[in-house]
Amino acid sequence: MTPDQIARRYENLPGYELLDYAEAAVPLWQLNVEAVSVIRRGLQPIKEFILRSLEAGLEAGNLPGFLGLDESIVKGGLLDLVADKFVSTADGVTAVTELGRKALKEGYSTPTEEILPILFDGITRRVVGTLSIEIVSPRDVEEGAVAEIPATPANQPVIKDLILTEVDRVLAEQFGGRSEVSRDILRLKRIARYRRVFRRVVALVFRSSKGEIKTRFIVDGVPDEGLEQRFAEHGGNIRKGLVRSFGDRYIQSSVRSHLGNDAARRVLDQSEYVALQKQVSVASHKLASLRRRETAAVQGEIPKDQTPSDEDLRVAIETEAAARQELTLAPVRPAAVYEMAELLRRGVEEVRSNLSISTRGLAPHVVDKVFLKRLEHLAKRGVQISITMNEDAADWRSRGRDWAKALDGLNELARRFPGTFVLKNSKEKRYFYLSWDNELALVANRPMLSNYGKIRSFDQFAGFVIQDQDLIAAYLARANR
Repeated sequence: MTPDQIARRYENLPGYELLDYAEAAVPLWQLNVEAVSVIRRGLQPIKEFILRSLEAGLEAGNLPGFLGLDESIVKGGLLDLVADKFVSTADGVTAVTELGRKALKEGYSTPTEEILPILFDGITRRVVGTLSIEIVSPRDVEEGAVAEIPATPANQPVIKDLILTEVDRVLAEQFGGRSEVSRDILRLKRIARYRRVFRRVVALVFRSSKGEIKTRFIVDGVPDEGLEQRFAEHGGNIRKGLVRSFGDRYIQSSVRSHLGNDAARRVLDQSEYVALQKQVSVASHKLASLRRRETAAVQGEIPKDQTPSDEDLRVAIETEAAARQELTLAPVRPAAVYEMAELLRRGVEEVRSNLSISTRGLAPHVVDKVFLKRLEHLAKRGVQISITMNEDAADWRSRGRDWAKALDGLNELARRFPGTFVLKNSKEKRYFYLSWDNELALVANRPMLSNYGKIRSFDQFAGFVIQDQDLIAAYLARANR
């Protein structure tokens, strides 16, 4: 599921409202830990052959001929076995010791010092395995493609934070089980090296009517209650700067006034909107679930008889379409934060004649090669495209090569399609819009194609969807005046 689909699925938390969500990076430390271990090894083949031959009753003098080996090789092997106390020699008789029989059965162990690679979670403060963890690249964090969740507490782990039994268990799981692990860890000495990395999750930030903040973490499409609980226990939800927000009344009234008096008077009642949006979410989840089952059956992950029927798919598609249609009947309605991504996808996929977007700047993870290719395809079809950026957007080139590529890509499209592709500058820094074919306009306090760079805080979202053609035309005329 995409992050916006996850936000839609888990938006309902009794007593709370969803303020914001983001694909997020949970902090991890990649540690190199010096440890004292006992390594279990199998016997070398020649030594094993010598031991088994002696155990079968062969005399030492007959071993070279029996094994077909040079006498010096057999003699060297015997000396090593005696030194390891696997073989004893007394009164001219060479025999296998009890330790030697145990080595034949189980292998033998030797103490050693080694470096163990360990991942330590900065939220739960526990050792974690690497098998199911998706690592986020540091560049994605720096460029704001994902929001950075701070470690709580912020200090890096020390050796006493590592529980030996947990380290042993996690390493065993990574190697396929205890029977596959060839070591027993006796002691963790010290952390020799630290490296900061990040784990990819989706974070949902909620607020209650009393102002209490709650953060949920969705890992592989499922809420991770342990991560959520530890984050709360360590003060993550009350950390200063986690959520940047103003009063609801201030935000909503400011955006309403930006819509214009006619549009503001015709906004759908909040309770009606919530009920309609819930209908859409339920229908959307049902259809997505059927689609996943259909794909799983095609790929052989589930039996063919579990493939959803054509009738089930048809009903689910029609139900979702009907739910969305009900939501479009209001002239103006509130917008949910996850609808920004949904509507941007719809806009570039469904537009027929004209597409208008305003933004603060251009983020490379939004205005990427796929997005630029789609705009090029639309321009070739003759779709009128207008993108308005804040006048400071050109300065964002200094953020790095990828930020510059986003702007250069749009400038190149404007050069190639002067009749259909228009880039404009604006002084607007607070409110932004997305509109296509005069069918719909999303107006929000969040840029449509950018963020502000590295994300350390979540922001309270406020937005409205205008669905009346006259109101859309009036708003766009005023916004572009």
